[in-house]
Amino acid sequence: MTTTPNIPLTDDEITHLEALLASPIFSKQAMGLDEIQGFLCAVISGPVLVTPSQWMPAILGNPKYETAAQATEVTNFLMRFYNEIVADLVAGEALGMLLHRDDGAAEDDFDYETWCLAYLDGVEFSPVPWDEAGEEEEINELLFPISLLAGEIEPKALKQIKPRDMADLMIECREDLPLLTVDIYKYFLSLRTRPPLGKMAAEKKPPKKLH
Repeated sequence: MTTTPNIPLTDDEITHLEALLASPIFSKQAMGLDEIQGFLCAVISGPVLVTPSQWMPAILGNPKYETAAQATEVTNFLMRFYNEIVADLVAGEALGMLLHRDDGAAEDDFDYETWCLAYLDGVEFSPVPWDEAGEEEEINELLFPISLLAGEIEPKALKQIKPRDMADLMIECREDLPLLTVDIYKYFLSLRTRPPLGKMAAEKKPPKKLH
């Protein structure tokens, strides 16, 4: 059995993978690489472990590979990409985000909406609902910037925010996003590593007798 090396994808490999994902092999079913990063970031950060056999079909659809070697190549690329995201989150480093920019757009005008929508899809993909695994209010607060950038906040909930203030808020959310993903990962990691209540009770020393 071979293992996937923890080597980040090179720029050339990223370009090659993007071309493969956009090729007829995937019949337009595969996510783009920016969507894959957002989706996997949420999958990795959630309350329970999701295996590659579960998340990979959600990312790739039902590809018709030309050769077995091609299937292996795509799988290895995705696992290396997955491992790179894991390494960044575990290290507590700001995620090196892959964001697309439309042709003719300003230099700093990146597509945050697509990335964030994919992240929210990753949240929904969790076998255990996020709001059942932790405190719903805390989770909603953590996800608010992502939901806002994804355009998933109801307009009536934002009607009291002035247009200029909204523009500033959007900029702030974009700037905070790379580190926010780390905060969300740490939040659920603390829940995963928390001892079960039964075990905690068993480990407590019995009370001393007064007489």
